[in-house]
Amino acid sequence: MIREPVVDPPTLAPFALPSEGRAIPTLDGALAAALERVTGLASTVLRVPTAFVALLGSDRRCFAGGPAVPRWLAHDPGTLFRSGLSGRILMSEQLTALRDARADPSPGVATTARDFGVAGFLGMRLVSADGEATAIFCAVDVEPRDWTAEETRLFREIAISALTEIELQRRTADAERIEQQLRHDALHDRLTGLPNRAFFVERVRIAVERARRNPDECFGVLFLDLDNFKAINDSFGHVAGDELLLEVSRRLTGCLRSLDMLARLGGDEFALLLENIREPSDAARVAERLQASLQTPITVGEDEAYTSVSLGIAVHSEADDHPQHLLRSADLALYRAKEQGRARFQVFDPRMHEEAVRRLRLETDLRRALERNQFRLHYQPVVSLDTGRIVAVEALLRWEHPERGLVPPGEFIHVAEEAGIISEISRWVLEQACRQCQSWRRDHGDDAPESVWVNLSMRQLAEGGLARQVSEVLQSLRFEAKRLTLEVTENLLVENVDVSLRTLSELHELGVRVFMDDFGSGHSSLGFLDRLAIDGIKIDRSFIGHLGAGDRPLQLVRTIVALVRGLGFIPIAEGVETEEQLRLLRDMGCEFAQGFHFSRAVPPDGIAKLLKVRVRW
Repeated sequence: MIREPVVDPPTLAPFALPSEGRAIPTLDGALAAALERVTGLASTVLRVPTAFVALLGSDRRCFAGGPAVPRWLAHDPGTLFRSGLSGRILMSEQLTALRDARADPSPGVATTARDFGVAGFLGMRLVSADGEATAIFCAVDVEPRDWTAEETRLFREIAISALTEIELQRRTADAERIEQQLRHDALHDRLTGLPNRAFFVERVRIAVERARRNPDECFGVLFLDLDNFKAINDSFGHVAGDELLLEVSRRLTGCLRSLDMLARLGGDEFALLLENIREPSDAARVAERLQASLQTPITVGEDEAYTSVSLGIAVHSEADDHPQHLLRSADLALYRAKEQGRARFQVFDPRMHEEAVRRLRLETDLRRALERNQFRLHYQPVVSLDTGRIVAVEALLRWEHPERGLVPPGEFIHVAEEAGIISEISRWVLEQACRQCQSWRRDHGDDAPESVWVNLSMRQLAEGGLARQVSEVLQSLRFEAKRLTLEVTENLLVENVDVSLRTLSELHELGVRVFMDDFGSGHSSLGFLDRLAIDGIKIDRSFIGHLGAGDRPLQLVRTIVALVRGLGFIPIAEGVETEEQLRLLRDMGCEFAQGFHFSRAVPPDGIAKLLKVRVRW
């Protein structure tokens, strides 16, 4: 048998193959060795000069074994696949066995076989468990061969072992890729790709540990907050807001060294870890450089927008070296900078702890507020634009502080969440709102509001057991689930997608209605809107406030209402203040509305007065 001499080990270059099969992940050294071992075994068992396996898909490489690998296979394995022989293998579900390929009836096959010294030939398409072509496995002889049944049986078994190696590596590579992606997603912001809060806090912890071992080590933590971002988002929309955040991220990153870490904490909040700085003034110079990077306008869509950044700076030697305390110090400094105006930075001063102490007192007062019955609920009417009557009320929490007077929720809800008492307050709100709705029902009959709407906080949505708590309240008060509506802001739904989907589904099973609040004011939720178990969407007041100011605001609100209705949700307009806004909303088919045009949020007796006179709008 004439055999060609062995060439140098075949480090084969990729070549063009049919791409019908699934892409195989890039092979590692272990699988490459396994495939060369399998092809070498095939060459030995079948007594042929060479056997090879060629991958299909994105990893288009060929691995060969045997005592005499043909030069055409070593230098240009794609030659085989430019011939008709590969097509015969790929089109056939059976093993292809040719005694002499040079005498094949197909001119293309015969010509190629003669040109490259291929006579006896065995070929088989390797198909994965899901039915997709993965590779082809071939054995080549330079002389004609009458393949025996035993040889073809052995060839099949060896080919199957090659497929097993490929499938095993593919599953391993897929699992590793998924795991890497999950790890990346868990530590990075989806929009900007920057590290997220969890990643940033861990890096700060490492920096603190290093500084403890080396007292001369100095590093700084900066908290950054974009000025006027909400106004830009409201004016240009969320797509433009995302473009702005991406460009801000690029500009800020361009001001930093490779060892520094810029993270996005959420919304328009960023954080920066400056390592190996010489003194605190270095952090201040970086802050000035960051502010300067945002002085030129940023293109958002077809418009230009200006933004600036406020910063709070904390250096580890100037605060408690516990990571959370250091982050809190930077946050306190940022709060002080925002108080002083836009585009400013403030270095943490120990005197800022006084403000933290006042905050602690606020937490203490909050814990006593429930015990001392200091919370109140005010209610804002929700009006049907079809009938003009009050069909629901939104319950709004107030705190009647003995010294500060009536405190709105915006000043204490976030403190209650951090203090871990929001669950108790939320249960009180839910029970009180349902009881009040029952009271109006007894006193005013059919004129009473049909339902009461209660807002959910971030902590309520994030923590488990919300549906259970709601169910307990409904059962204890014998309150019909259909008369309770829970509101959750768009931002909370987007930032807690997985938890949101699960919690909303549980609430829906109870029969409770759920509305998305402030639609259009936060991150875009259109990508998963159809997956949310919600009943209605409240259009943010920023859109309603521009009604009557031109065609574009009118068309925008009309489009939103049509979208909401088209998806099968109930549209509700927030912040209606004028008769013209009311008329336009009626004309475009919006079903419900609330706002100062109807009534401000009032105590329960204020609602009772409106019901008594049977006011209509």
